[in-house]
Amino acid sequence: MKNLNELNKYSVAEKITLVLLGLGVICFGFVFPDSLSDHDKLLHFSAHFGMSFLLALCFYALCSVKLRISKAISYTMLITATLCIGIIYKIWEISGMLGNYSFHNIMDRTGCLTSLSQNLSGLMAAMVVIESMLHKNLAPNLITKHSFNSVHS
Repeated sequence: MKNLNELNKYSVAEKITLVLLGLGVICFGFVFPDSLSDHDKLLHFSAHFGMSFLLALCFYALCSVKLRISKAISYTMLITATLCIGIIYKIWEISGMLGNYSFHNIMDRTGCLTSLSQNLSGLMAAMVVIESMLHKNLAPNLITKHSFNSVHS
């Protein structure tokens, strides 16, 4: 079994992944949707980013801690679930406007692409937290806790 200090060290690939995820958060959250230009856009950003972040962390915790599913499948499930919930919310929001406007006007007025961009930013931010804090610290703790419980059982 590896030493706990060896498990907490980051490889070059992991560091590059964290940097790219951080750049994704900045680009998809702030630059592309212009989230900081006024109060309404900042509020819209906060709602989409925050809910995606929260959902992603909850799904990851449920999948990897409670259900002990592998990291790759946990990521697949959290991305799929978070984006599906975002799509269902957007369809519900758009459904009230369908009779009044054309499809193009509805997509433009509801900010569908902006919302998706901000949701992706929240997902990427959750992945940064998972990779930088949770995965490196949670996995060794679960291993030592499991080893400790199996030795004393």
